[in-house]
Amino acid sequence: ADEEPVPDVGARPAPAAAPSAVASPARRAAPAAAPTPADTRPFASTRAVQSALDLFESAASDDGEERLARLHAVRARALHGLAVLPVMTGDDPRRDTLVGLALAARDGSTAYVPLAHAAGPNVAATDAREWLAPMLADSLVPKVGWDLKRDRHVLGRAGLPIDGIAFDLHVASFVCDPERDHSLEGLARDVLGLALPAPGDAAAMKPARGRVRIETLSPAEAAVWAESAVGTMEPLAEALRAQLESREQWPLYERLEHPLIDVLGDMEEAGILLDRGVLGTMAARAATEITRLEAELYALAGGPLNLNSGPQLAKLLFETLKLKTGRRTKTGFSTDQAVLEELASEHAFPARLLEYRTLAKLKSTYFDALPLEVDPRDGRVHTTYEQTGAATGRLSSSRPNLQNIPMRSPQGREIRRAFVAPPDAMLVGGDYSQIELRVMAHLSGDPGLIEAFERGEDVHVSTARRVFGVEGDLDPGLRARAKIVNFGVMYGMGPRSLSQQMGIGLAEAQEFIRHYFQAFAKVREFLDRSIEEARERGYAVTLFGRRRYLPALASGSGGERAMAERIAVNTPIQGSAADLMKLAMVRVHAALKAQVPSARLLLQVHDELLLEAPRSDAELAAQVMRQEMERCFPLRVPLEVSVGLGRTWLDVH
Repeated sequence: ADEEPVPDVGARPAPAAAPSAVASPARRAAPAAAPTPADTRPFASTRAVQSALDLFESAASDDGEERLARLHAVRARALHGLAVLPVMTGDDPRRDTLVGLALAARDGSTAYVPLAHAAGPNVAATDAREWLAPMLADSLVPKVGWDLKRDRHVLGRAGLPIDGIAFDLHVASFVCDPERDHSLEGLARDVLGLALPAPGDAAAMKPARGRVRIETLSPAEAAVWAESAVGTMEPLAEALRAQLESREQWPLYERLEHPLIDVLGDMEEAGILLDRGVLGTMAARAATEITRLEAELYALAGGPLNLNSGPQLAKLLFETLKLKTGRRTKTGFSTDQAVLEELASEHAFPARLLEYRTLAKLKSTYFDALPLEVDPRDGRVHTTYEQTGAATGRLSSSRPNLQNIPMRSPQGREIRRAFVAPPDAMLVGGDYSQIELRVMAHLSGDPGLIEAFERGEDVHVSTARRVFGVEGDLDPGLRARAKIVNFGVMYGMGPRSLSQQMGIGLAEAQEFIRHYFQAFAKVREFLDRSIEEARERGYAVTLFGRRRYLPALASGSGGERAMAERIAVNTPIQGSAADLMKLAMVRVHAALKAQVPSARLLLQVHDELLLEAPRSDAELAAQVMRQEMERCFPLRVPLEVSVGLGRTWLDVH
């Protein structure tokens, strides 16, 4: 199963459409000479070039003409490939300022265009757009960048839309090895053996306290770093492509991760409409309830105390109330959530404290904070998706994080009511059913799991019947236990963890696991095989060829080795599920553009996709979504998707 090819996702021309930009060393042609007029485009008007000439000639520096010559050289050779590096005041493309743009041609020519340096001289925005926009927007000019999704946003805001993206260094490095240093400085050092110069200390990409603010540098000072950095990009693209090909991961990059850049970029630009009034009402109610809980907690404690102070709470719980102590920390006994949950059945104080903490966190993290994230230009929240955030391949979300909105509590679920469709539009959600268990059934080939999914049975009920031999009515408690172990085996859960989660003795947990693997023998074989193969190869691999290197499998430390074994078990399952979701996103995005162009993807959260469509097109969009999600990849068991429509995100499901 590990060797099944990634299917053609058909989202956009693959990055290999311009292979000369990133060809591996074995196939790369010799660097082209300066192109003749017949094979170049008039990327800039004479007026814009003359304007730049006047600017640099009037600059109070001796390198004005040299920098202009650099710009001319890059422009003349851009058709063969172009590396781009926007220089920003920070790393938020929606809020931070574009200070300058570094460019490099494939022959090594580099240039820096200053746009917003505090002291100048800077190229006027109108001249920059006239001179650079045609070259950046030309889809036949293959572009290499370090973070092309971010580049697309910041350049688009500056009136310099970019097309023809050919190779993303950050994403490619992540595919090669998710746990190495993916920064441009790290890649230059580790892949090319080069040390980038220090002016600005890469402040444009990773601003931090104490670093030079890039906008305060002169254009000449910024160019020292920016031109050196952008000059490494084409060689890095060659080296990383060669690594991807040698590790048989080029199809994963070419057909999945690279097309996803545009998908995520479009989703980030779309954002989602937020009803701030709903959250304002929730915040007011939460404030009233928090005040009531505080009063109740003070009464239970016998007086006021700092509810956010671990030492004060520990003294009350374990000395005053004489409750059972748990895990000890450096400052005393722990009062974390796990401890409070264990104590909640013994006394009302820990039970009420859990309610207080949950509500206070919801209020600060969501009710109060989300309205501050609304873009006043469109009233929508625009999250940022991190394509390289988790070693399993799962996407993460930040500014704000919309993937951690809690769904277990009623107050958490209500947050989704604030995410709404515009007038005369609907939200449409598609949610995979038990995708990781279906992946496990596919990879293990276990007949019991496959049969349950093929018949459309509740897999947890089916598991409980097989493990406990129950034919008639099933005790809901047995289904709950079966659910815990179904998901637990995918994470290498042992008897001790199972006993804690189920609230049963260790011997009973061991017996439960034994019966489980008797009923699902192929699952046991698959888990053992995953560890052995990972130990032989040095890495675990997903259905799509994504690798996670596990040197700790050979560690002399039993704890480190056990953790690596759990990762070896989990990676093929969770990583494959993450890849399936990415593939579904690429296919849904492409299908909507072709069949329902009025609809657009907005969010990806866990196993769910959310889109927005005019009311008249919502049913068709739902049909397209279900079809593409369920048919994105041929598993041994059917992929099942529940689809819902609603005016709010909560109404969708």
